[in-house]
Amino acid sequence: MELQYLNTNDLCTRYRCSSRTIFRKLRRDINPMPAPVIKTVGSSNLWLVDDILDWDASEMRRTQDENTTH
Repeated sequence: MELQYLNTNDLCTRYRCSSRTIFRKLRRDINPMPAPVIKTVGSSNLWLVDDILDWDASEMRRTQDENTTH
């Protein structure tokens, strides 16, 4: 099985946000975005697609739970 990766630009497109927002999501206290599995100075960081899909699912659950409690 070949691993698939997303780079910072892919994530920016996916979430329609800036790279700065992506890195803020990494530092959140509640359900932080997973860290990139490959960090390269002067180049693009890479995240595993599976890690991002898992995070998406937990983020959807978290926001649905917040909407139900408010």
